[in-house]
Amino acid sequence: MIATLLPALGLGFLVGFRHAFEPDHLAAVTTMASHERGVARAAKLGVAWGIGHTISVGLVATILVILGVNVPERFHTVAELGVAVMLIVLGMGTLIADVRRHRGAHGVSHGHAHATNAAHQHVQVASGTSGLRVGGVLAGHPRALGFGILHGLAGSGAVIVLAIAAATEQRTQLGYLLTFGIGSIAGMAIVSALSGATVGWVGRSNTTALRYVRMGAASLSAIVGVMLGTEVLRGW
Repeated sequence: MIATLLPALGLGFLVGFRHAFEPDHLAAVTTMASHERGVARAAKLGVAWGIGHTISVGLVATILVILGVNVPERFHTVAELGVAVMLIVLGMGTLIADVRRHRGAHGVSHGHAHATNAAHQHVQVASGTSGLRVGGVLAGHPRALGFGILHGLAGSGAVIVLAIAAATEQRTQLGYLLTFGIGSIAGMAIVSALSGATVGWVGRSNTTALRYVRMGAASLSAIVGVMLGTEVLRGW
């Protein structure tokens, strides 16, 4: 029993860990984590994402494996299209919010300076959003949790569910799902922590560069969303 269970557990962890580094995951998590100064705060965002992803994958696996209900392929396609839209909205929304926050924090005259390309200076503004200050990992990062759930319902999550279903024993299936969840949470936490560390390092040396880093991450999210959406629609 142990001889067959341990390989499944190890495979589940490795698949989950690698899954966290797929382009669409990286784009969205990096965009959100780029507004977190501090490794611990950013890592918590990744943990919330990983938990949400594991919840949705576990739900679909339960429906498929335990209840024996076939999930239509179109369901995962629609969810993947939803991920593409989410990435675009996240990226564009972050860019717009950053521009408004940047100009609003410096007053009307600063906005006028931008509009007329006049010389002006930037004063460091406190980072972060009030929505991420609520205590607790899940309560503090509801957006990351929700996006993680949506990602788990998408096409890549369907492949993992099929791998779970391929196991012959329920104990192995549950073990695979558990270790996959742990692996994905660990991977997401590392991605977010690295983003938070980068933001903290850049912010301490150059606030203008920090703004460009955030805008770059948001732009990447929108671009990946357009590419993913185009791919999904082509195969519709």
